[in-house]
Amino acid sequence: MDALAIICIVVGIGSIVENLPLAYAPITTLRFFNRFFNRVFLSTNARCRALGVVIATVAMALFLLPFGDGPLAGFFYAVGWLAAAEALWFCVLPDSVRRVVNAIYSFLENSIPAPVLRVFGVLGVLAGLAFIYVGVSVI
Repeated sequence: MDALAIICIVVGIGSIVENLPLAYAPITTLRFFNRFFNRVFLSTNARCRALGVVIATVAMALFLLPFGDGPLAGFFYAVGWLAAAEALWFCVLPDSVRRVVNAIYSFLENSIPAPVLRVFGVLGVLAGLAFIYVGVSVI
């Protein structure tokens, strides 16, 4: 297995773990994620900046691993650039990050009905299964 296959499998497992509870109990999952994420990662500026450092580490890994050529390698390279921009945002403007994250969770909890959130959860699980399939069989 090369680095691209391992990253595909890890991304697929992460997508399934994150989205499977959303498919079963969407409102409860959103409330739990909102409370957990705000309390653990976004409660202070220092914690928000620490999360930015973790995201920067992931971005560097996506930059420096030799994925080779192809569309999937280009996709992960682009995700690395997005993660680098996000890490910079988390480290430089942690207050705006907290406001945006709270606004997103408030919108998802109050404006989108539960069946739509379930569909998003199922689509996330299917995307995770597709990443695992690509990592195991295709690459």
